[in-house]
Amino acid sequence: MAEAPESEHPALGRWQALQSLSERLDRLLLSPQADGDFPATLHSLTVELDTLMSTDVDLGVFEVVRISPDKLSRYGSLHSLHTACVVWLVAHRKEWTLPKRLCALKAALTMNLAVTALQTTLALQVAPLDDAQRQSIREHPLESEALLRSLGVTDEDWLSAVAQHHEQPDGLGYPMGVSRVTDLADVLRTCDVFCAKMSPRTGRPAMLSPTAAMSIFHQRSANKFGASVVSTIGVFPPGALVSLNTGEQAIVTARTTDPLRPMVALLTDERGQPLDAPVGAATGKDAGRPVAGAARDAGLAELFTPTDVLRTR
Repeated sequence: MAEAPESEHPALGRWQALQSLSERLDRLLLSPQADGDFPATLHSLTVELDTLMSTDVDLGVFEVVRISPDKLSRYGSLHSLHTACVVWLVAHRKEWTLPKRLCALKAALTMNLAVTALQTTLALQVAPLDDAQRQSIREHPLESEALLRSLGVTDEDWLSAVAQHHEQPDGLGYPMGVSRVTDLADVLRTCDVFCAKMSPRTGRPAMLSPTAAMSIFHQRSANKFGASVVSTIGVFPPGALVSLNTGEQAIVTARTTDPLRPMVALLTDERGQPLDAPVGAATGKDAGRPVAGAARDAGLAELFTPTDVLRTR
């Protein structure tokens, strides 16, 4: 039987839409002044992201968690997109109203607007930050807020979340050192830290998501939203590389009602040899494939494209 074209595969169609959104967001964040109506354009992208997450939340998590070289080469814009996806998970869990959820997503997408290109530079940089880079990073919350105002943003909840997203309850945050922040700034900081932990840097591999999720509790940044981030992402989230007790290696494609029995795409056979193409499979004892734990070889992510993997859903 011939394979259905990608346009007839719902998951692949949504994946293509998410990648298109990512590329348009990249252009907007790198050159915000070039857009004739930044608030309207950003709003349109935010609504599009909210719809995609509402339609296929596991696809959004897959995008956040999967290991990809893009996470270095396009770190500045992708980190903001991934943070927004995790913010969406928390907002949905907390049953925030649509206007509040959209405001939180806009804050996540623009929290680093003043340093989008610099963030990619730093992700690729081996040397320590120089004085100018350090100052730009320290001041970027207020600089991003000011840039948003100059672009016509008037929503004070959005603007204050951006300005406060690196502040801490104990007053040890930056750039203002205030101890009282809004809920939007609080959730933004937590999701920002979580996504940063999962992202690679030159000379430092990405954390596997369960490790990043647990370690967030050892940071002041976790605050009251840390538990929501961990519980919504799950133990074996879509995009995570896992080992099965059969010896097979796989990537999670979807969650089920049992967090320990995700749906996966098999990448290798029992001997660890790559398959000709990914194969969709259930996990768990009744399926004969319990998940043994996180895979140790990040190189497994390079065996097949996301399109190959998602075609198994």
